[in-house]
Amino acid sequence: MNDGFLFGARRFFDSRGYIALVTLCLFLGHATASEVPVAIALTALTLLGFLVAESLRFLLPVLLGGVCIVSVAHTPYLPSESDYFRTGARPAIILIGSVLLFLGLLIFVLRRRHAAAPIASLSLRWGFLSFFAALLFSGLGQENALRNLAFGAGIGASFLGVYLLFGLFHPKTRENAEHFMFVLLCVGVLVVGELFLLYLRSVRFSGGLPVKGSILIGWGTWTHIGAVLTMCLPAPFYLARDAGRTYPLYLLAGGGITAALLFSASRAAWLYGGVILSLSLLLLCLGGKNRKRSRLLVGLLLSGCILVFFLLLPRIVVFLRDFVGFGDGDNGRFALWQAAIDAFRTAPFFGKGFFNSGITLPFPQILPYLYHNTVLQMLGSAGVVGLFLYLLHRAETVRLFWRRRHHALSLFLLLVPLALVLMSLTDEHIFHIYPAFFYSIALSLSEGRYTPC
Repeated sequence: MNDGFLFGARRFFDSRGYIALVTLCLFLGHATASEVPVAIALTALTLLGFLVAESLRFLLPVLLGGVCIVSVAHTPYLPSESDYFRTGARPAIILIGSVLLFLGLLIFVLRRRHAAAPIASLSLRWGFLSFFAALLFSGLGQENALRNLAFGAGIGASFLGVYLLFGLFHPKTRENAEHFMFVLLCVGVLVVGELFLLYLRSVRFSGGLPVKGSILIGWGTWTHIGAVLTMCLPAPFYLARDAGRTYPLYLLAGGGITAALLFSASRAAWLYGGVILSLSLLLLCLGGKNRKRSRLLVGLLLSGCILVFFLLLPRIVVFLRDFVGFGDGDNGRFALWQAAIDAFRTAPFFGKGFFNSGITLPFPQILPYLYHNTVLQMLGSAGVVGLFLYLLHRAETVRLFWRRRHHALSLFLLLVPLALVLMSLTDEHIFHIYPAFFYSIALSLSEGRYTPC
C-alpha cells in the first residue's frame, strides 16, 4: 500500500464521517431486513481497518452498534422466531466472517504490538481479572460443570478481553475519548430511529398506552432498548459542554434519547435513566464553555417539569398505576431473588453455577435464566468467593472515580458503566456480552488523565 492510500484510509477511519456511514448502514440493514449484505460490506471495511489503522478506534462504531442490525423480521427470538440465520448459506457466511474478523484482529495485534501501551498502565487490570475469575469458577464442583465453565468464561472474557485490547491498543487521549462519546451519541440516535420505526410498524396500544410485549426490536426487548439508551445518554450532554453552533443539536439529541427511554416502556430505564440524566445535566451545568446557558436551560426545564407535574398530578397517578403496575410491580423478581438465596445456602463457597438455578421454565433455554440482580447472582452462582472477587473489581472502579472526581471527561465516561451497574440491580444486563463492550471501553478510557473540571 502506498503512503497516499494509507494516509487517506487512516483519516477516513478516524473521522466522524466514518461513524455516520457505519451508523447509516446499520440502520438501513435493520430497516430493510438486509442484514447479510450490509454485514458483508461492514466486515470488508473492518478488515481493511485492521490492515491500515494505527489504533482500535476505528472498531468502535461496528463493535457498539453492530448488534442493532438484526431486524424484527429475521430475529431468532420473539416476535418472529425466524430461522433466517440458520438456513441456506447464511451460517457459512457468518462462520467465515467471524473467522476473518478474528484473523484480522490477530494481524492488527501482531502489526501494532510494538506500539502497545505497557500493561502496568491499565490500573483496573487486577479487578477485571478478579471478575473474570469469579465467573470462571462459579459453581465449582456442581452439576453442569462444563456449561457453567463455558458461560462464565465467555462472559468474563468479553469484559476482560475488550478491556485489555482497548487499554493496550486505544490510547487514552482526549481526542479518542471524545470520539468514543460521539460513537455513543450515534448509537443512541440509531436506536431512537429504530424504535421510531418499530412504533410506526408494529407496536400495539391498549387504553392509549403501548403494549410492552409488542416492543420487540429484533435485537432485543424493551429492557435491552432501555439499557443501551441509558448507556448512551451521557454522550450528547458531554459533547454539548464546549460545543459552538452544534450546542442545540447535541441537546436535541439528548432530548431525543431521553424521550426514547420513555417510549421503551422499560420501568428500569425510567428509574435508572433518570439518575443518569440528572447526573449528566449536573455535570453539564458545572463546567464547560456553555455552563451559563446550560444552567438557564436546565433551570427552565426543571421549573416546567415541576409545573406540569402539579397540573397533571391526577393523570400521572392514574398512568403510573396502570402502566407501572404497583400491585405486581416486582414482575416475579422477588421469587428469583429468593431462589438466589436458596442456591447460596446450598453451595455457599463457590455457588451452584449459572445453570443450576432451580428455576423451571415452560420453554427450552440455551442460556441460563438469571436472578436479575448482580449481587444475588454472584452470591447464588459463584458463592462468597465469587462475590468477594466481584467486589474487588467494584472497589477498583470506585477508587478510580475518587481519583478522577475533578475530571469532567472521566466522570462522563464513568456514567456509562454506572448505567450498566444500575440497570443490573433489577435485571441481568451485566451478564450479557454486548453491554460488556460499552462497559469495558468506557472504563479503559476513564483511566486517562484529562484536564480537570
